[in-house]
Amino acid sequence: MIDIHTHSIEKSENVKKHFNVIVKLPVGENAESDDLMAFDYLSVGIHPWFIETDRIKEQYELLESYLGLAQVKFLGEIGLDKIKGPDFKIQQEVFIKQIRLAERFKKPVIIHCVRAFNELLGIQKLIKPKVPMIIHGFNKKKEVAHTLLQKGFYLSFGKDLLSQKHVKEAFLATDLDRVFFETDDADLNVKDIYQEASALLGISINELEEKIYNNYLELFL
Repeated sequence: MIDIHTHSIEKSENVKKHFNVIVKLPVGENAESDDLMAFDYLSVGIHPWFIETDRIKEQYELLESYLGLAQVKFLGEIGLDKIKGPDFKIQQEVFIKQIRLAERFKKPVIIHCVRAFNELLGIQKLIKPKVPMIIHGFNKKKEVAHTLLQKGFYLSFGKDLLSQKHVKEAFLATDLDRVFFETDDADLNVKDIYQEASALLGISINELEEKIYNNYLELFL
């Protein structure tokens, strides 16, 4: 099984977990950053909440140093947030800069997006990234899912798939070729999400596992 985005360091049997590292300064205060070598699969990025406007150049440099590591599979989570974080214009600038880095290092991108899907789509149209882009923790209605899928995004479903009717509907309206699952910061196992998804689809866990794993492999071709 693939857990495409998690903040949990606990090992899970038969699960390939992608631990998320938030680029913070100074490095000595960031235990996540200090222990990078302990994980086989990582995502690393400057989260919009943690943009340090007075030291953004240092953050970029630190991020670049991480992106050269073999275990860093994704750039993220990065993105746009209209509720929390610095000035939205700064968020957009940092987001675009990181997309450029993803292109240079050929890393798929994990995206955090809160109330900013129109702006996200506008940026995508402007810079036309070639790397795969995954919306993490997707919890919107199927109409939003449809728009994002039309533009080539992947959708990663998490804890809300277990309880929210509109998220279940969005999942069922999403082609499995564009689906991933995640635990993010929730206290659960990604197996729970796989089980719910297989029940909704009426297919076996093994069939679902194979499909999502193939999606994962496709990201790096």
